[in-house]
Amino acid sequence: MAPSRQEIERLCSHLASSDQQPFFDRVSPNVVWDVMASWKKGALGVINDRLKSPLSLKVVNVVGGGPDQDWALVELEANGVCKNGMEYPQRYAWVMRFDEHGIIVQVRAYLDSALVQKAVDQNP
Repeated sequence: MAPSRQEIERLCSHLASSDQQPFFDRVSPNVVWDVMASWKKGALGVINDRLKSPLSLKVVNVVGGGPDQDWALVELEANGVCKNGMEYPQRYAWVMRFDEHGIIVQVRAYLDSALVQKAVDQNP
């Protein structure tokens, strides 16, 4: 059962702060996290190594959630600047499945993998 739309928005809002731990406290240690793009190897960690400062993810929209659903979709945006000065306007869609306790047990993450590759190529 997914938390309400408002609870999911509040949960994901921690991704925009310097303390993201409250979000990750609600992620199962056994989560299945699939990046649905050609760039898959820890995309967020890989890109943060190439940015002037770590990405701060902002919630744009939440679809679904509530006691009658296991799944919800969260649309996120993050605007960064690479070490070489290249703008990094990334957008994400995370399709998340929650268990009966409201813990995230599965995520399908969609992102602009061409932008990730460009940032990696230009900021080794």
